[in-house]
Amino acid sequence: MMRPLPWLALAALVLGAPGAEAQVYRRTLVPGRPFCVVWPVRDYVYRVDAAGSLRTPGDSEFAALDAAFSSWRAVSGTCSDFTFTRGPDIQHPRVGYVRDSQDNENVITFREVDCNDIVPPEDPCLEDDTCANTYACWDHGGAVIGLTTTTFSFRTAYILDADVEFNASTNGRGFLFTTVDSPLCDGEQSTDCVVTDVQNTATHEFGHVVGLDHVSEIGSTMEATAPPGETHKRIIDAGSAAGFCEAYPRGLPPTQCGERPDLGRHFQAVSQGPGMGCGAAPEALFPVASLLGLLALGRRRQRPAGRGRAAFRSRSD
Repeated sequence: MMRPLPWLALAALVLGAPGAEAQVYRRTLVPGRPFCVVWPVRDYVYRVDAAGSLRTPGDSEFAALDAAFSSWRAVSGTCSDFTFTRGPDIQHPRVGYVRDSQDNENVITFREVDCNDIVPPEDPCLEDDTCANTYACWDHGGAVIGLTTTTFSFRTAYILDADVEFNASTNGRGFLFTTVDSPLCDGEQSTDCVVTDVQNTATHEFGHVVGLDHVSEIGSTMEATAPPGETHKRIIDAGSAAGFCEAYPRGLPPTQCGERPDLGRHFQAVSQGPGMGCGAAPEALFPVASLLGLLALGRRRQRPAGRGRAAFRSRSD
């Protein structure tokens, strides 16, 4: 069996709609290969951490997550038969994929304590990279708002699991998540004004869930930067919608990525059957993490091979 290899960055695939306003999007590539990760099924079944976020009033964070999924459902209704199904809420969710386990779940969770504050320095989980699940803590750096971990088969490029974490830790290294529409907080942070919007963040993260990567286009849902108080990513832009529609066309198999010589150096998705695209190499699983960071990322301890990083940085508007 092949061992996962370290990948610190993902190659990007940029496509545009010819003859019209550019619809810029990128689909997440299998590292080192011109094939995109894609769900082989048409239903993303997810479970939300029943604990929610303690600092968000009432159950408003759950409503915001539902609204973000509703936006993606609306896009799917125009072009696809892909569905998003909320399963029963889950207690003590575990992020990540375990090979040959029957207990894998796609989970969404708010981490409300930083691992640096509660994990003893001698705990074996530091070596095993399991502290986040052991202590239900945030283990991805204080500059990061949220993280989507997607595990896929290197052989088929099929996604096997996608989990979303939000950095809601309260030690000054996390973020205050809010759910109101306005106004932007001016000075003191409060849940009565917009600080880090749940729906804005979740809509972006769910784009990673379906296989979209970051783009540099201002205004895109998948743009890799965001200022405090931003809410415009709640509305899925035409480019991100086009990327989703291309990947999951209604009534057809999910499309793969491949080169089209008549398009020069551009790429267009093409259909591939099961098991195609990566030859006959033994299967290896790659967890790919997509980060949303408010500030530039500093150095963090070495993490296990097979996990990529893409920062979502602050912008001054």
